[in-house]
Amino acid sequence: MTSFLLPLAVGVIDKALAKLPDNAELGELIINTALHILKRAVAMTSTKVDDDLYEMVEKALTSRE
Repeated sequence: MTSFLLPLAVGVIDKALAKLPDNAELGELIINTALHILKRAVAMTSTKVDDDLYEMVEKALTSRE
């Protein structure tokens, strides 16, 4: 079921993102949402590498200003 629904969801999200206007505030919201999803995904794994990778991505995104 997941193998069918996940590609469908990705396609819907890609099409929705393509229609969004370029806006800095909206970009921040999308980044924060992506970080939240990534954090949840990393929490489901039991490897230290995923935790370290998430921390590096989060640090890079928060220090980019």
